[in-house]
Amino acid sequence: MSARPRYPLFLAVDLGTTNVRSIIFDETGGIVSCASRELRIYGSHPQTAEQVPEEIWEAVLGSMKDCLGSSNVAREDIAVLSLCAQMHGVTVIDRDGNALVPLITWLDRRAAPQSELLGAKLGSYEIYRRTGCPVLYSYPCAKILWIRQNLPRVFAEGYKFLSAKDYVVYRMLGEAYIDRSTASGSQLFDIRRLTWDEMMLKAAGLDEDSLPVLCDETDLVGEVSSELAAHSSLKNGTPIVIGASDAASSNIGLGVIREGLCAVNIGTSGAVRVASDRPLFDRSRKARFFCYYGTFGRWLCGGATSNAGILLRWFRDSFGQIDTEEALRSELDPLEVMLEKAGGVEPGADGLLFVPFLSGERFPVRDASATGIMSGLTLRHGRDHVLRSMLEGVSFTLKWIMDALEESGLELDEVRVGGGGARSAVWRGIEADVWGKRVSWTKVDEASALGAAMLGAVRIGVYGDLAKASENMVEVAGEHEPNVENHLRYVSLFERFKRLYALSKRLRSQ
Repeated sequence: MSARPRYPLFLAVDLGTTNVRSIIFDETGGIVSCASRELRIYGSHPQTAEQVPEEIWEAVLGSMKDCLGSSNVAREDIAVLSLCAQMHGVTVIDRDGNALVPLITWLDRRAAPQSELLGAKLGSYEIYRRTGCPVLYSYPCAKILWIRQNLPRVFAEGYKFLSAKDYVVYRMLGEAYIDRSTASGSQLFDIRRLTWDEMMLKAAGLDEDSLPVLCDETDLVGEVSSELAAHSSLKNGTPIVIGASDAASSNIGLGVIREGLCAVNIGTSGAVRVASDRPLFDRSRKARFFCYYGTFGRWLCGGATSNAGILLRWFRDSFGQIDTEEALRSELDPLEVMLEKAGGVEPGADGLLFVPFLSGERFPVRDASATGIMSGLTLRHGRDHVLRSMLEGVSFTLKWIMDALEESGLELDEVRVGGGGARSAVWRGIEADVWGKRVSWTKVDEASALGAAMLGAVRIGVYGDLAKASENMVEVAGEHEPNVENHLRYVSLFERFKRLYALSKRLRSQ
């Protein structure tokens, strides 16, 4: 953390899937103070993954208050509040602002049938070329169709259909706004014209009035009210910048704002994203990667796996009791202890191969029914082998997406990693060896929050543009070069990984 913060200061609120984080940054990108509140994911069915909007709102207020309370700065020192958030979730509010349904998150797979019907009716590749979003159950368009068919009363009474960030902005201001980067992940957005897409709105049974007002990512959408100030400890009148999606914010916070650099964020999910100066699509009609809008006339091409950090939490909670107890005695993070032990296992996990699709998969395969697969398990394997194979499996999935991007003409010279997964030297080393690319990481691993703060800094004129903000606020902390011998071993394992998934899919279809 910065010992002597340089003013002005920027408060960023990052609405993740499993946590809400509030972080105060100074003008060098240094962290002055941070706080987080955990979020619960609810599901009465294996395909259900919902969150309670009120719990998200309470986590936002609580994390902001904790962040300011644990700092030595005065509320007057916060020059701007900016936001970033998870994508693809949907909740519905009535005219009084009451949530009629929980937030249906990107993890929720119930809309798979609606998504397939949408593709059959309008043409899967046509939808992809219009919106940048392949036919996929994760997107709000499919979820809205699910609500329309399964909860017709909610659909009829719905006033606004909102993402997680839209809901928080509505609670702050009493108005519904959405930035274009978040909207571009809805499958309701024209990726070229950067407006709502009339064909997709009609397919969903919506009009523009049912959705938030579109904004640029640096738009000032309001100020902190006296009521919000009382609950958050912010100063009344503090300007609020709407900010961007976690996808766009992560790229900005990693300094990946030009072609040739690739950003990988490993949080609850994992994502590969490359900046482009134009919309770019998969040359294959398989549509193996998305094309979202970033900000300032840049697009993001990439793909997201549903199974990354969420696997580690599952593994810790299900099998990590011993490691957790050991870590608590030493005042360490249980996951750090587990990852360190996994680092002691040889590359390839002694013949254990893990396909980590425990919650279905989005990219590069779109398979809501996909499950995890373990191959080669013997009596000589232990928990550390399983965890090592899991880290390798996530890295294989991300490589699969990278290969699709490179096949379509994008260059990936260097990879910068961010998110919780970037903290682990073990995982960074595995990534470099699997991908066969130099992997760098930045001083601040909370890239999405830093990106939101940078948008705030640009909006209030501290920096003239993102390039200048990046030059001053993003610092590369180190890099891993791939081990050639390990990479060659992983090249062979990667081919086995893809064949194992294909075999499992054939078996499920029989």
